[in-house]
Amino acid sequence: MQLRVLSGTDVRTYSCEGGENLLTFLQGKGYAIAANCGGNGKCGKCKVRVLEGGVEGQENGYAYACLAHISRDAYVEVFETKGSGLTRSFVQDSKTDGEEGYGVALDIGTTTLAYSLVNLKTGEETDRFGVLNHQGAYGADVLSRIAAADQGKAQSLQESILSQTREALSRFRAKIPDGRVRRLTVCGNTTMLHFFMGADVSGIGRYPFTASFLDTQRFSGTQLNLEAEEVVLLPSLSAYFGADAVIGGVVVNLRKETSLLADIGTNGEMLLHVNKKMYAASTAAGPCFEGANIECGIGGVNGAIDSVFERDGKICYTVIGGGKAEGICGAGLVDAVALMLKKGIIDETGAFTAQEQRFYISDEIYISQADIRNFQLAKSAICAGMRALISAAGIQAHELKRVYIAGGLGFYLNFRNAVAVGLFPPELESKLTVVGNTALAGAKQCLCRRDTISQAEKIARETEYLDLATSDVFMDPYVENMYFGE
Repeated sequence: MQLRVLSGTDVRTYSCEGGENLLTFLQGKGYAIAANCGGNGKCGKCKVRVLEGGVEGQENGYAYACLAHISRDAYVEVFETKGSGLTRSFVQDSKTDGEEGYGVALDIGTTTLAYSLVNLKTGEETDRFGVLNHQGAYGADVLSRIAAADQGKAQSLQESILSQTREALSRFRAKIPDGRVRRLTVCGNTTMLHFFMGADVSGIGRYPFTASFLDTQRFSGTQLNLEAEEVVLLPSLSAYFGADAVIGGVVVNLRKETSLLADIGTNGEMLLHVNKKMYAASTAAGPCFEGANIECGIGGVNGAIDSVFERDGKICYTVIGGGKAEGICGAGLVDAVALMLKKGIIDETGAFTAQEQRFYISDEIYISQADIRNFQLAKSAICAGMRALISAAGIQAHELKRVYIAGGLGFYLNFRNAVAVGLFPPELESKLTVVGNTALAGAKQCLCRRDTISQAEKIARETEYLDLATSDVFMDPYVENMYFGE
């Protein structure tokens, strides 16, 4: 059979077998189609338009690719997820070991990948870019991707990230005088690092949540068919506290004072320094802040609404990269919820106060009642996790000197609104500091300075990890913070 695929203005024709699952087929051809629910027909974000021919499962000219099968020659239009993600950091360190050559740093985020080309001798970044993580076709969060791996897709998940990395290395090698990448340093959450290595992730997905490895991994690039002489995977702390947060603690020099680092994504990873001791916790915020399980949600990429406000009685917004709004990201969601509370559109329980169950930001982008409920779960998990970690360290929140907020959410976040909706404890508002992508910044430092890896290993080895699932000081604040207001 012949399947023609339209994406934007590009049309390609493929041969296929009758009965093939449409999403699986499109994934195999490299199309970046979101399937946030893991292909279970729930999120609707893999919808395609059937222009001609037959696709089993189509209705009114559209079909969910995850549920559709190719039944005869067809012509479909796909709507690929596009964007870049955050590569910037406000933390800089120009010290190096003076090694000659070039290296590449990689931060594997659940939603996006960030790459940086670095001169090892000077520490200068000569190129960088971010792209969407194509693993999003297998689910929006780590649990859905672990489930996909359990269903026989582990090799596809590994090849997805390795293929994107090969493309990045090829792009960078063209800009290196001798074309040699001396070293590739890789950080990310523990699950993403396992997928990169092709390691078994089944233990991460079920109690007692054990990883196949946590320590620093060093090997030749040839082992994974990567054109880098050496590959270094940075150390993680636990199954749900990854190298991205560990290296973030090094980058912001967390040990210099009583301070906390929160890297907020699908997990909220928090690292706290008090009296020469380190404490860590991870809370399952879910993919809400990455735009998943939000009906009009997308990640913090170009086309995402990143702020919402009222001016002269009119709802206004800004869009990352300018141009047409394609959806709303986590920071925009925080603003929208804060505005809905202020205008009385939702009450302190999160329920809509009028019969209309949607709040429209634009003609096409809206917030639904289900979105509010998912947001309440996520924001409460972050706030309660912070309170539990601070309590476990034996201090009061006001004793913190600084709270560093890392990641894409924090980069665009209005802190006043974040406190107003209960994402952060109010006593921390004056202490909040945006630091950007500390994971990529840390991976870059590890390229140029070997002692940075040693510092990360020390944090991973010596930090006391608080299991919030068994914490007496987590559940009560978690339930209480579901509500809005005091």
